[in-house]
Amino acid sequence: MRGVPITIRCDCGDARPVHYGERWTCAACGRTWNTAQVPAEEYWGLMRDLRRYRLIVWGITAIIVGTLVPLAVIYSFGLFVFVILGLGALYFLVLPRWRSRIVERIRDRPTWKLTPE
Repeated sequence: MRGVPITIRCDCGDARPVHYGERWTCAACGRTWNTAQVPAEEYWGLMRDLRRYRLIVWGITAIIVGTLVPLAVIYSFGLFVFVILGLGALYFLVLPRWRSRIVERIRDRPTWKLTPE
């Protein structure tokens, strides 16, 4: 599985996003950069945290839809209002907090100083 690209900024000022484990040769100055210099534990730990945040939100959505939609079909179509309200509450009350957690996690991510090969 590929993670989020790492943005490499060359000393000459050129920048490019490169996936973990790949090499990039700067077109302007010819330096070669290798993202494998980044510690794998730190990089994949960050990817694991971001994936977990995404799966939790999808899980909450699945629980809301998975329980209320069958109840609405079996008992009353009036329960669809609760489905809409539940998803609206998720979108307006829960997701902003999750987004701020994700932004905080990304802001606190480690920075790595790569050296050209």
